[in-house]
Amino acid sequence: MRDHNGRPPRGRSTRAAMTFGTESETAIHRLHPLRVLVSGRDRRFVRVTSFLLSQRGYDVAQTSPRKTLETVQQHRSDVVLLETSNLRVIVARQVAALQALPVAPSVLVAFEGDEDNSSWQGLSTVKKWTPIETLVEEIEAAALARPAQLTESERAYL
Repeated sequence: MRDHNGRPPRGRSTRAAMTFGTESETAIHRLHPLRVLVSGRDRRFVRVTSFLLSQRGYDVAQTSPRKTLETVQQHRSDVVLLETSNLRVIVARQVAALQALPVAPSVLVAFEGDEDNSSWQGLSTVKKWTPIETLVEEIEAAALARPAQLTESERAYL
């Protein structure tokens, strides 16, 4: 199996086989690269983060905040990293719109400032410009917490 550039996948995916080790460790072996969409107004953040994530084997796409919904559906993103310096109300609306999609991605909000994560109640958050290892851990956690797809009867009520 090869990606769109003709290279073999690098070991991350949306489908996973779980194996259990001797010390209660769970290893996840991905079959396809995990698809991450990086969306934000800060072009430097979007470009640098996209580059670093792609170097770690993720299938990364970039977009502006206005085109996030459209790009999520085209890219079929598993996780959306939403960079924001906007008001929480605007961010909450963006997250709600993403979660209302038939195949909803996990959303991770990258925020700037001296606030702590508890001020973003109910949202998965990470500080902007956090070390890449921390960001990767948060993306993996968000991917595991991805909402299940809606059933046909649930979609009828939307």
